[in-house]
Order: sequence, then C-alpha cells, then structure tokens
Amino acid sequence: MSLNVAKGTNWRRSIVVKIFLVCFVCIHIPLIALLLNFGTGASSNPLSVGLVVLVATLIGTVACLATMWWLTLPLRNLAKAISQYRAGGTFAEEQLSKYGEDEIAVVTRAVCGMVGEISALAERVNGEPGLDPLTGLMNASAVYGVPLPRLPAQAEGGIDIYVAVFELETIEAVSARHGREVADMVLVAVGDLVRLHFAPRQIAARMSGTTFMLLFADDPIAVIHSCCDAIRKNVEQLEVGPLAAGSLRLTFGLAPRRTDEAMADLLHRADMALFRAKDTLRTGLETLKP
Repeated sequence: MSLNVAKGTNWRRSIVVKIFLVCFVCIHIPLIALLLNFGTGASSNPLSVGLVVLVATLIGTVACLATMWWLTLPLRNLAKAISQYRAGGTFAEEQLSKYGEDEIAVVTRAVCGMVGEISALAERVNGEPGLDPLTGLMNASAVYGVPLPRLPAQAEGGIDIYVAVFELETIEAVSARHGREVADMVLVAVGDLVRLHFAPRQIAARMSGTTFMLLFADDPIAVIHSCCDAIRKNVEQLEVGPLAAGSLRLTFGLAPRRTDEAMADLLHRADMALFRAKDTLRTGLETLKP
C-alpha cells in the first residue's frame, strides 16, 4: 500500500503508523508513571521509584505485545491460509479480512485475487467452469457454456427459467475518484451479497467489469423479485471505505426463457431489458412485482 497522499491513500490508516504509535506510547509509559509519581508528591525514595518504573515497564511491555499480536492477526491468518492451500487444502478466504485500507488488507486482497486466478486457470484446464478471481462467482465464458437443457424442464403452461442481469452503476466514478482499490472492495462486497441472498442456487456470475448475472430455475416470480430486491437494497446500503450508504445503485434487466432458447440469446434479451430500465430510470424490477 503506497503512502502517497497524491494517490488518495489515507496514510493515517497505515499499519506502519499504528505500530509506531503503539511503540511510542508503550515505551514512554515508565516515564509518564515516573512524572506522575513525582508530580503527585508520592514517596520519592529509591525503592518506591524503582517499583513504579518496574510496574510501568511491565504494563507497557504487555500492552505493546498484546497490541502487536492483535494488529498482526490478519497477517498470521493469511500465512496460515496460504500454508494450508500449498499443502493441498482449500484456501479459507472467508476467514481473511479483506476490507481494510492498510498494507495487510491490500496484500490479502491481492493474494485472494491471485489464488482465484490460479483456481480459475486450473478449472479451465480441467474443463470445469471458470471463476471470476475478484468476486469468486462464475465468469462470462463459463456462463455461456451452461447447458440450459440440463436444467429443470419448463413447467407446463409457464416458464420456469429466468435470467436477471444487473449493472452496478457509478462504479466508474468511484474508481476515478477514490482509486481502483476502493472499486475492487465494492466488487468483492457485491459478490458476497450475491452469494448471501442467491444461495443455494448455483449459477451466478460476473459478466464484465460492472455487470452481474443470476439464473433462476423453478422459482416463483415472488421469490425472484424478493431475491433481486434484497440484493438491490443491500448494495444501496453498502458503506465501503470512503463511500457512504446510498452511493451505489443497481439496475436490473430480466428475461424469461423461451422454448429451446440458447443461453446467449437469453442473456441478450436480459441485456436489452437492462438498457430499457436504464433509459426509463427504473430499477428494472417493476415487471416482477408480485
């Protein structure tokens, strides 16, 4: 994490500054205790002065060690996750702290992104769906390869497959104003919200820089509307870094699957619905209101 103020980084949140302040305060605790001892008129014989300095030194040492342990806990968790992953286990990304602005958080997000890229490459080699390294959702190439005929068949007299495409608006302005790091943190948070509200469904993807896709199979209209609206409201309430609640907005485009329609055609119609919603300044969910 660069401490260059010109790049918009808040150096006061740097882990280096925090460690310096903790060390500075803890080192001077004996001196503060000694000044208080003399200032309050307490006994100034050598034994009492020595006891005051000794106790203050012990307190300062314990406080310094405890604070350092707490500040470096995310780094130890990252090292443990990397060791487990290299030993053949899974990468425990959910146990890592990715939402800070200090150096450890930046390194953690970078490592998570690289592990995601490695996993996506490995899955692509094995013929499995690829994952977006930032959000952990499927990527566009994997979605276009989804075999729709293998999904539950259409119910008689109705349509049981819906595709919802939503766009995260204002993210370009966020990146321009606050930097790429904040924009990436927003995308990570949106990916987490999608997994939270879309589970246990399997097909959710980040299609491009700001566009996401959800595929619903055999879900009632009311359930689809409730899921999409919950994601929309939670994204609007996100507070990420310098962004206050209400800074982000989602617009949806929805399309039902027609008989024997390919995924590419279904996504195209959902994109067109998204553009129409943006033109009319609507959320795109109005047609799904139960």
